[in-house]
Amino acid sequence: MAEYVFPSKGTPLWNKPKPKKSSLKCYPAKQSSKKSYQARFSDSSRLYTYRRPSFSLLRSLSYTKHDNDEFGKDALLEGMRIKNLIANAPHDSASESIMYLLRQGTIDRAELIGIDHFILGKPTRVRMIRKQHAAAVLRKQQELRQGRCFEDLSSSLGKFAQSSSLKSSQNARVRAAMAA
Repeated sequence: MAEYVFPSKGTPLWNKPKPKKSSLKCYPAKQSSKKSYQARFSDSSRLYTYRRPSFSLLRSLSYTKHDNDEFGKDALLEGMRIKNLIANAPHDSASESIMYLLRQGTIDRAELIGIDHFILGKPTRVRMIRKQHAAAVLRKQQELRQGRCFEDLSSSLGKFAQSSSLKSSQNARVRAAMAA
């Protein structure tokens, strides 16, 4: 490795000294940089030892696969019950039906948290709606470009996208209000 002498203060960097001819130097091997630490305890400290709990006690403190499966079945049945209540409520939309059931005391807000996607539609349906919205916006953009409406393209496209996603926005607001 070449040994460089760094310029002193006030010496310009472009006048750096060149490396010396005999640049090899032997250095002693580095000693380990690990420090040893010691723990010190107060004289008033006491040591308490605890027996390890039995294996059967440890197993009883957590849920088994069977328990988790039962919880899943119960959640599915509860979701289906609420979905049937919403379908049989005397309103046209799911959000109005949910608000009606909440006012009547048939269901509680806590029952809806976490299962709203199941009640209001499957995730594949949500993806399908998003894809349809994106396709509709792209079609509208193509129509506007073919109609040579370049000066008002962004505002026209924005209004169309807003009206296209209005239903999804309203559903999201209802779900947020229910969770609050």
